Amino acid sequence: MRSAGVFIYWLTISAAFVPLGYSKSLSRTVDESSNNNNNDAETCGWDDRDTCGGSYRDPALKPMQVSLRDGTTDIFYAYVASDIATFYNKTEGSMKVTETKFKGLMGKFINMGRKPISIHWKPGNPQQQSSYIAQVEPFGAAGTATFPGHHFTVTDVDNPNTVLDNFHVTKDNSLYVYNPFSSYEEAEKELTRAEMAEYKLQNDNLAFNKLYERFTGRQWLGLYGRKHPPRYPIWPATSFGQMHTVVTKETHLRELPPDPLARKVVPDIGDVSAIREELKKYKGPEETLTLNMVRNTSRMTYYSVPFPEVHHILEVALGMKLSQSTTKAGSLGGERTDDLTRTSRNSWISRNRSPVIDSIIRRSADLLQIDEAYFRRRAKDEEQLLPESTYPINERLQLVHYGVGQQYTPHHVRTLIAPTDFAIPPTYDGQPSRFATILLYLNEVEKGGETSFPRWMNGEHKDTLKVKPEIGKAVLFYNQLPDGNYDERSQHAAMPDPYMP
Repeated sequence: MRSAGVFIYWLTISAAFVPLGYSKSLSRTVDESSNNNNNDAETCGWDDRDTCGGSYRDPALKPMQVSLRDGTTDIFYAYVASDIATFYNKTEGSMKVTETKFKGLMGKFINMGRKPISIHWKPGNPQQQSSYIAQVEPFGAAGTATFPGHHFTVTDVDNPNTVLDNFHVTKDNSLYVYNPFSSYEEAEKELTRAEMAEYKLQNDNLAFNKLYERFTGRQWLGLYGRKHPPRYPIWPATSFGQMHTVVTKETHLRELPPDPLARKVVPDIGDVSAIREELKKYKGPEETLTLNMVRNTSRMTYYSVPFPEVHHILEVALGMKLSQSTTKAGSLGGERTDDLTRTSRNSWISRNRSPVIDSIIRRSADLLQIDEAYFRRRAKDEEQLLPESTYPINERLQLVHYGVGQQYTPHHVRTLIAPTDFAIPPTYDGQPSRFATILLYLNEVEKGGETSFPRWMNGEHKDTLKVKPEIGKAVLFYNQLPDGNYDERSQHAAMPDPYMP
């Protein structure tokens, strides 16, 4: 059988636009007190969080004392990973974490200067030209996937031949800082009050990282004081093979609805009950659907989607133009194509494209324990749900096609402002960034085409975790940890389909 490559349907949920004092109706209650100077609030277990009167706090969040240069003190609830043996239901200390053979990591480049800078990757072969990575705004940051031994140069934006600094990537270090000032005191003399506030923010963040790394064993990749814990529930992780169950009213399609229903546009705002009632005729007789998700790692679960819905998405895809996929590293500069990193083609699908797409989004919202209203534009009378914005918290659905030999090398996904790859969010409060990702596979191939997680945590072997593409298989994984830090182990890659006719 001749391969057609792999079609993947992405639903990505961002943590953007959610203020610290968000509405309780957003989801089943999660802990608002964590990292918000209210550490005596009553907390509940996951199963009784609806009825206990308090809020849920992940048991892996542990209080960490923070003391900064200016005398600021705080209690920060940091995510401390459970002992690996407990994921196998074994006694703590009886197993050790086995790292995979993959040595890649996230590289974050921080600009402590008052002028923008450019970051370039310098290949080991002197015959090859340097590759532009990103422009970094003053007191901002940018990022990329990298490996120990990589060499990056920092240049003046206006004069690319002027090298300001060099970074040599080392094992287990993701943070690289360009600081034109020899001391904090020199920065105070040279910078304006507004600039000094931004400089101090990054300086405090580096000091916080030292405390965080000592406490948790991992680096802090966010921006302390601006990057907050996710205001959405994260399914608790206690063991491999753990089963999570969700009951939803969005039952599976039994058969595809005919035109024009299948192509009817579903309005974001207004009464859609008539459309939904009409679609119900093509669903099963059950009033509710029980979704069983099996936890394959400490951060990822599997579930399935029926063939009629997969078929509908493919029908929609056939009428769309797929464009070359792009990547982006920071909040400055445009998106770029990269023939070595990301060779797929993609397009975007709105929730209101059809009643079937709308139903899939509603089911996904139930899966994530978030009110479906947050996944669409909301009316004025819904402002109480999220006063600061009426926009959806999710990105549009991304349809990606990997043809024969195409791939997407190991990467992280970070931000809504730059919803492509490796991007570090801007420094303003909240740091909007990707919270969770759902992948839905729309077809199968004879060989290859897997989504790989090269940095997954386990206690048995050094092999990369690979998710085989199967029609209707869906994967949920989180891009953030419960304390708001970016999850380095969410780094993933789309493996090439090697079949050649």
